Amino acid sequence: MKTNEGKGEEDIVYVTGQGWCGSGGCTMLILQPTESAFKVLGRVTIVQLPIRLLPSLNYGHPDIGVRVQGGGILPGYEAVLSFDGKTYPGNPSVPPARKTTAARGKVIIANNENSMPLYD
Repeated sequence: MKTNEGKGEEDIVYVTGQGWCGSGGCTMLILQPTESAFKVLGRVTIVQLPIRLLPSLNYGHPDIGVRVQGGGILPGYEAVLSFDGKTYPGNPSVPPARKTTAARGKVIIANNENSMPLYD
């Protein structure tokens, strides 16, 4: 899912499948297009859906809200991931990611049973 906020444009990819998921969730990649490739701004583990694009910005990049639950984390909660000038946090269950109860933003990747994988 592309974001069009801040200085640049980011592509957010939720990766599922063997090697990408565990009991706490799957991996989210935050990518910034360059001339001929992508720069990885974040590789975030244990992410549960939905993924939200939040209205707040850090260093010109949007904050991202993800669900954290499973893998021993109960009850679940939403965490905010903020860009620190170089990268996004790699794990939403520990600082610098932070818990929130008031995340408002656009759901950009939903937990939808009708979703289809790009590859089988």
